[in-house]
Amino acid sequence: MNYRNTTTSLVIISLLIWSCSKKQATVQESVPKPTPVTDSVEVKKTSQILGIDVSHFQGDVNWPKVKDAKITFVYDKASEGKSFKDPDYAENKIGAHQNGIAHGSYHFFTSDADAIEQANLFISIIDYGPGDMPPVLDLEQGGIKGEINPTTFQSEVLKWLNHVESKLGVKPIIYTNHVFGDRYLTHEDFSNYHLWIAEYGVQQPTIPKTWSDRGWLIWQRSERGTIEGAIGQVDHDLYNPTKPFEVIKK
Repeated sequence: MNYRNTTTSLVIISLLIWSCSKKQATVQESVPKPTPVTDSVEVKKTSQILGIDVSHFQGDVNWPKVKDAKITFVYDKASEGKSFKDPDYAENKIGAHQNGIAHGSYHFFTSDADAIEQANLFISIIDYGPGDMPPVLDLEQGGIKGEINPTTFQSEVLKWLNHVESKLGVKPIIYTNHVFGDRYLTHEDFSNYHLWIAEYGVQQPTIPKTWSDRGWLIWQRSERGTIEGAIGQVDHDLYNPTKPFEVIKK
């Protein structure tokens, strides 16, 4: 056997093997990687996380256009008092989820009905799961029926909050304004709950004394705003940019 020819043959074979390996690596690198699995609601990195709140008063909602309007979350009225069920609740929840919008449920509390009955009604309506935000208890002047004892009222409200938390495994959020909060929500235990504050036409909302150290989570900063072509008059909400945006996952 000729040594020079043998060497030349080995070099050629080595080059062929290297060339084939390089081509194979190039082909493998060109195959697109699968899209990573994400949560049911993906929050894009934006300067503002905007939301709306709706009920049957808004009528039919064009949810694709709500999404196009850069709305990240929606709160949907589920119930009021011990018997009222919002007729558009389920449809709104489906529409929000189908369009990748985080959905939350709220209950309008009334002083003339038992707190546990109200909580059980609320729990029976909502189907709490992936893509849902923490439940909200709506506390405002319209829910005060006749004369009330503020201490008794606060006790009933805390019963609702504790009962819902025990059943759903998540701490509810309290919706109110600073006037109502400073008059009726003075118990220190309320500070354990995040605050959704309502105040319009101001640069910053006024925080009820109970939450003076904690601040707000959501700010309903304007009422009767319009998302063109999608919905009529709705309240517009801002999520606190200094706090993490969270949806609930089972």
